[in-house]
Amino acid sequence: MTAALVGVLAYLALGMLGMVFSQGRKAALLALGAGVVCLALWAPGFPEGLVGGPPWGIAVAGDPWALATWALALFLHAAVLLHAWRRDSLRHSLLTLLVGTCLAAGISRDLFNLYVVLELSSLLSVILVAKEGRSAALWAALRYLLLASLGMTLYLFGLGLVYGRTGVLSVSDLAQCGVWDAPVRVGVGLLLAGAAVKTGVFLFGLWLPQAQGQAPTEVSVLLSGLVEKLGVLTLARLAEAFPVHPMLWALGIVTGLGGALYALREPDLKVFLGFSTMSQLGYMLLGLGLGAELGALLYLVAHGVFKGLLFLCAGEAVEARGVRTIPELAGRVPRPAALGLALGTWAIVGLPPLAGFAAKAVLCADQPGWTKAIYLLLTLGTAASFAKLFPLFRGQGEGRWAGPALLAAGLTGLSAALLLWFPGGGWTARLLEAFLSVLIGVLLYRWLWFRALPLPRFTLDRALLSPLLLTALLTFLLLF
Repeated sequence: MTAALVGVLAYLALGMLGMVFSQGRKAALLALGAGVVCLALWAPGFPEGLVGGPPWGIAVAGDPWALATWALALFLHAAVLLHAWRRDSLRHSLLTLLVGTCLAAGISRDLFNLYVVLELSSLLSVILVAKEGRSAALWAALRYLLLASLGMTLYLFGLGLVYGRTGVLSVSDLAQCGVWDAPVRVGVGLLLAGAAVKTGVFLFGLWLPQAQGQAPTEVSVLLSGLVEKLGVLTLARLAEAFPVHPMLWALGIVTGLGGALYALREPDLKVFLGFSTMSQLGYMLLGLGLGAELGALLYLVAHGVFKGLLFLCAGEAVEARGVRTIPELAGRVPRPAALGLALGTWAIVGLPPLAGFAAKAVLCADQPGWTKAIYLLLTLGTAASFAKLFPLFRGQGEGRWAGPALLAAGLTGLSAALLLWFPGGGWTARLLEAFLSVLIGVLLYRWLWFRALPLPRFTLDRALLSPLLLTALLTFLLLF
């Protein structure tokens, strides 16, 4: 536990020092080194303990979710640091602080402490999204700020109700207390809604596509690959403490299909990847709701790596060519970015042998028959939406290799590890299913491309009203 706390404090302290002394790059590099050393000292885990001692101590533990969060955070920070080394010092300091909050969230098993780090990560993310001062980025940051504030307010009210009835905040204590009366149910509904807003669940967190799409490249990588995973982590903690699994798989279905539908019609490359991130949350929420926690965790890590690669390469293409839409970028993407987009697409659609295929295999194993149909629909939606990127795989001109190469190497290593550690059975059927799903998805895209697909626009007022109405529905369902 001590090593984990030292790692968190090192990140937060060095982030602040880098800001004060305008040495953000060096401080970020030192923080990354300290984080790696601390992770090596506490991995593969440590038992739950209290920081500060009873009765007000904060519960922390080095469980699998903590290990996965730390490994993903440090790897993505290394890739961002390598790719964006020449960025200004202040940005590196803010990114270091953001990663530090993610490390703190990873080991936390206290619902109030999770609130604090979620709030801090949201504020840092808003600053980073808006930092370049472009009008589109400022509006995306404003939407993010308003929705994150709404979500955290709902979460805090729910926390007050739960704490008022149970007197505990630790996830382990809440799981054992057995109190499930009306006030607790209402509180849990508010907690779920707040975490859903933070996660970017469809119709709850409509900040996600524009914030991730309009943010600077390195910020998009961390927002999609890491920061929105804190919401999934929080939902996993809530599922451990309370009987909310049916709500999670229902949210997973809505999020997976809704995000894919909007991704199909989005022409802006980075905003498209934002909608895709929303859709991919469906896999993780379905896994949590159906008790496949290991599969959800593995998919979380895999998605963090290949979506980080996709956003890094998309951002590189947009910056190099000065245009954002997929048709305008066709055949004009720098070669390193084109290869990265092709590899990331291969992984996200679930083709073997990359991590998306192996993680989905673990996620779908031993699941009820009806869930396989849902997973198939999600795969078809992913394949259909990513078919529009095929014209971007023809690279043209030189570009930066370092960041994409590191993420591609990480994706390859993770893929090999998943295939070796979780071989399972029935691989022939899974291979055939994966290829057929992708083929049908591509044909579906070709069919839909010639047909109008009118979808409602999510203006700011709708984006704020939607989570409030759904919170009332969620809370009402938990009462019965």
